[in-house]
Amino acid sequence: MIFFFSIFVWMMLSPSMKLENFIFAVISASVSWVVGKKVIPKGNAAGAVKVILTNIPIAVIQAFKMLFTVQLFSTSEITSPENRIEEFGKIVSITLTPKELVVLKEESKLVIHEVKKE
Repeated sequence: MIFFFSIFVWMMLSPSMKLENFIFAVISASVSWVVGKKVIPKGNAAGAVKVILTNIPIAVIQAFKMLFTVQLFSTSEITSPENRIEEFGKIVSITLTPKELVVLKEESKLVIHEVKKE
């Protein structure tokens, strides 16, 4: 997918549709694809995006509730997913909500500071 996006972007930015521009687009897309395979971790990226998008309405509701209530702070722990992509999705979904903030990762756990209603 990185390969096709790279070609698409390169061809959009090229001043003309010459053969040299297309060849250079394929070469640069191949380089970005090889680098992407080495750097980007494998995992369920679609699942991470789904988790983030489903938490947006919850974040908006929590933000409005926090405006009108007195808050207390507490700490909790949850197990961290083993896959880096799933862990990223979990951390972003937690920090997206105003009532929770990931503070620290210890071994296989995420330590979370929470804002709770009094």
